[in-house]
Amino acid sequence: MVIDIHADVGKNRIFIRIEGQIDESQARSIGDAIIKQMDRLRPGFDVVSDLSRAEPLGPEGLAQFRRIVEAQRERKFGRAVRIVGRAAQTALQFARTSKEVEHEPYLAFSREEAERLLDGQLP
Repeated sequence: MVIDIHADVGKNRIFIRIEGQIDESQARSIGDAIIKQMDRLRPGFDVVSDLSRAEPLGPEGLAQFRRIVEAQRERKFGRAVRIVGRAAQTALQFARTSKEVEHEPYLAFSREEAERLLDGQLP
């Protein structure tokens, strides 16, 4: 499992990259770390989540996903882009859960594409 969370204060963006399976026992601490990084940003911040190499989430991971989306709303996030690559099963799980919590991010196939979209270089 690889987790990379980075808040770019200058661009007012948070980058989240998950590879592999999130261990259920670590899901809460990962959620806490993501929220802590969001707190470094100003309202209107963008969220880029790279899930292209992530495995589907277990029950605690899904609960944390919902918690993170709610935290984004409370902090008045701007736009969200989810990098899905070719991870069809994981992308479908996140799409279903996102729909349940009324969270509809843009989709991208790479970080470069996500950045161009947020920088206004793509329609």
